[in-house]
Amino acid sequence: MELMIENVLNIGEDEFYRASRYKLPLSAILINSDDNKAFDILENNTRQIDIVQQLSSDLLIVFLAHTDHSNSLIFLDKIKNKFDFTYTSSEFIGSQLEFVRKLFLDNRDKGSSY
Repeated sequence: MELMIENVLNIGEDEFYRASRYKLPLSAILINSDDNKAFDILENNTRQIDIVQQLSSDLLIVFLAHTDHSNSLIFLDKIKNKFDFTYTSSEFIGSQLEFVRKLFLDNRDKGSSY
């Protein structure tokens, strides 16, 4: 589990850095789902430049490159009927999980939407 989290942190920091450096929008969506097909559904409904990572059996993160907040909502509308999930990261913002704080809160000012 720690290795998966470390990998996601590295990917996230790279994505936040790239978005900040090139002044591009980036949306990061934390998804909580116990659907066994969730990862595959997300992989099949994202673009080649997007990144889907699994943090645990029910927690996934999607980095939508070149995607502002309004377009991330369009993405969520597109997938919301394909499986059951919680798609707002607001419930995780107050989380005591260190990786959530590090990934989302430490990168808050880098032009990303969450």
